[in-house]
Amino acid sequence: MESAVPPLLLRDLLARNAEIYPNDRAVVCGTVTRTWTQLQERVFRLANRLRQAGVDRGDRIIAVQRNGAEIPEIYFAAALLGAMTVPISNWLTEAEASYIVSDSTPAFAFVEAGHAATAAFANVPTVATKSPAYEDFLAAGSADEPPEVETAGDPVFLMYTSGTTGRPKGVVTTQSAMIQNGWHILLSQDMTHDDVFLSSTPLTHAAAGTRVFSMALDGHAHVILERYTAEAFIEAVETHGVTVTILVPTMIKALLDSEAFDAARLSSMRVLIYGAAPTPLNLVERAAAMLPCGLLHSYGQTETGTALTVLTPDEHRRFLADPATKSRASSIGRVIAGVRMKIVDEDGVELPAGQAGELVVRSTKGMIGYWHLPEATASVLSAGWIRTGDVASKDDDGYYFLHDRQKDMFISGGLNVYPLEIERVLLGVPGILECAVVGGADDHWGEVPVAFIVGTPELLTAAQEACAAQLAGYKQPKRYEFVDSLPRNGTGKVMKPELRDRLRSMAALLPEDAS
Repeated sequence: MESAVPPLLLRDLLARNAEIYPNDRAVVCGTVTRTWTQLQERVFRLANRLRQAGVDRGDRIIAVQRNGAEIPEIYFAAALLGAMTVPISNWLTEAEASYIVSDSTPAFAFVEAGHAATAAFANVPTVATKSPAYEDFLAAGSADEPPEVETAGDPVFLMYTSGTTGRPKGVVTTQSAMIQNGWHILLSQDMTHDDVFLSSTPLTHAAAGTRVFSMALDGHAHVILERYTAEAFIEAVETHGVTVTILVPTMIKALLDSEAFDAARLSSMRVLIYGAAPTPLNLVERAAAMLPCGLLHSYGQTETGTALTVLTPDEHRRFLADPATKSRASSIGRVIAGVRMKIVDEDGVELPAGQAGELVVRSTKGMIGYWHLPEATASVLSAGWIRTGDVASKDDDGYYFLHDRQKDMFISGGLNVYPLEIERVLLGVPGILECAVVGGADDHWGEVPVAFIVGTPELLTAAQEACAAQLAGYKQPKRYEFVDSLPRNGTGKVMKPELRDRLRSMAALLPEDAS
């Protein structure tokens, strides 16, 4: 028998916070501070104005801009209409944005004033954010609560994946999935109402964007940094009493390397969450030694929800202190409550501890599918599980270790090579800012590792010595290319197919008898 109890809606989070935390901070960005009462009123006005503009349940609303106080208002307003927000990275080109527009067919768009891709939205009703036009548009809406037309099963996000191997795919997630994801975050990261969360990564990406709803579950103050620099980060933490934040490894390194770094100015922090990219163990050790807070590693995907595992601050401290367990500090931790994960082979058979295979996930917060791509959806939502495409293994105590993406792995002399493992070693070499490893054709071995390094050729010896000391011979790069930058897509991910194409082009230019 189906339950007659209606599930929680995202509008209910606003209502509760406005009732019991009316004057507490909800959103802080630069000079703007909104209380929960103010945020709820602005969301009501924006939702009503969008409805007047013709936006209806099931429609798509594009949001493309730098981090700002407008983004939580747009996300919640869309939810109150039963519509979907389509967040677009501020870095996307006009061509990339045009594809998403044609695929998602939006009814409305919020585009930052002066954005380079503005022309992509020429045929979509548009309001410029970070401009008086946005405030005028919002103010014209009624402050009354919009009629309740949405359900918990309504899609609320249409987030496009990076498209590193082809066209981006739109990931559809529901209101109920966002609420469940929020509960997982609060429980696994020990967050309470008194925590102050800082978003430094783009709110148009899943890891930070879904926090808009997660931080509303218990009325947390959500501080938003428009643009990350180490100095701006330190100032925001000190000024607003930030207790929890997320940084990717490059941000952590920039913070620790900054002349402005002062642990005393970060004394309010309780925990720093990291992930989303390879994190060298020496960077984890350095962060643990220099920062006045605990470290927490979490793993997730746009398709699965953003918190599936956790390596807690206590586990970081224990593992880093004991040489026998130090390697576990490079794991993604153990699966959190409310999620199940396993490692399977190509036939979907679960593998024992120590064997690498594909990581699959089951929870109540995953996507319902890819937008208008039934075949791609069926290939990922398989037999009751979400296939992540990540190669991983786990140890006897349930700690999971990521090896690489399935599509990036290659075979050299019959042995699997995971570029991520090599990249972690190279990123631990002082002076190497960024790197990417791909398989290059080889007459004898089939493919061999080739490393592209952002840095100077003077780093070659250090890179070779680090790889020789930490990697088996077949994993050591047979060729190093030093470059000024790596090709990246609009969301900042390295485009490895372009690097492989570059290798093939370079090989084609060699004389036939070149060795």
